[in-house]
Amino acid sequence: MNKEGNQGMAGEDELYNEASETVAAAGKASASLLQRRLRIGYARAARLLDILEDNGVIGPADGAKPREVYTSRTENIHDNSNY
Repeated sequence: MNKEGNQGMAGEDELYNEASETVAAAGKASASLLQRRLRIGYARAARLLDILEDNGVIGPADGAKPREVYTSRTENIHDNSNY
């Protein structure tokens, strides 16, 4: 999917805000983290990571390492209040 397509999906996935809060609180992002915390499957966790990356919340994948989180939990609360 292209960047514009994923940005539109942020509002469509009801777990987007919770995923954003989860990675901000953990200070790292990975599919397995989202799977465990949100109790979802791999495909949905990976899709949420793609959306979070496209929206500038997390960094790109770097092999098996968790992704870097670019925003703090406080910033997420303020940014997500617009939804």
